[in-house]
Amino acid sequence: MSASGGDPNGGPRVFLNGATIMTTPTAEHIRVAREAGFDGVEVRAERLLDRPEEVAAASPIVQPREVWSLNGLQLQVGPDGRLDGERAERELSPRLAISGVLGAEYLLVVPPRQAGVDRGRAIEAMREGLALVRDRAAAVGVGVAFEFLGFADCPIDSPALAAEVVGPMDGVDLVLDSCHWHASGSASLADFPVDRLAMVHLNDAPGKPPREIEDADRVLPGNGVIRLADLVAQLTARGYGGPWSLETFNPTYWAADPRRIASEGRRRVGALLGEPSKVAG
Repeated sequence: MSASGGDPNGGPRVFLNGATIMTTPTAEHIRVAREAGFDGVEVRAERLLDRPEEVAAASPIVQPREVWSLNGLQLQVGPDGRLDGERAERELSPRLAISGVLGAEYLLVVPPRQAGVDRGRAIEAMREGLALVRDRAAAVGVGVAFEFLGFADCPIDSPALAAEVVGPMDGVDLVLDSCHWHASGSASLADFPVDRLAMVHLNDAPGKPPREIEDADRVLPGNGVIRLADLVAQLTARGYGGPWSLETFNPTYWAADPRRIASEGRRRVGALLGEPSKVAG
């Protein structure tokens, strides 16, 4: 499965990840995204798994292709680096059910945060887990995308390792996050398999040591030190045309007016992509 990068009116699709306005209920998240000029949303498992009423409230208002993904599922490994398959099976079913109700195009999968795990074993574990998720998701028409985490305690912490994980696998795409790219060293993406790239998350980060950055540090594009223009240029030069998503996890934004954060965030993404005409007023 591969998502189309462009919208029917031309230009890339741009989404609002629920992590940016995490305390906003999902139905309101969808409405806020529309008002701010986003093409759709990425919704959060941590909100929806324990709130069936929130899934029910969002379902009647969501439009086709408006939910790009459910974020997501974190594959876990034991001390020996082997996949915790029982946990993956247990956590997958409710996520696929939510994805089906809301029409999500993708389920986003990430590796564990677990220091000291052998990378070779972690790669094999991720492939095993992704194969499980892919096959179950394909049966209900949901795609699967894998995102590396640039944290120092993650065994799959770079674009190269993420590419190695999915390289021999059919039916599994990639997600690239600007903060994780920055935390992993901002390496050149000349050898990154852009043809496997299904989504790019855009955000910025303060000027602290990259390996010390946590999700809560993220800020809107232009408010930090990540080489976002370079990242976008590298990807677009190799043919990537979207989709893109604004994803921050900053608690300061959660306490603010979600419409203000979404509107300002959409303006920042639009400017970064050179599309001021897409920005909501």
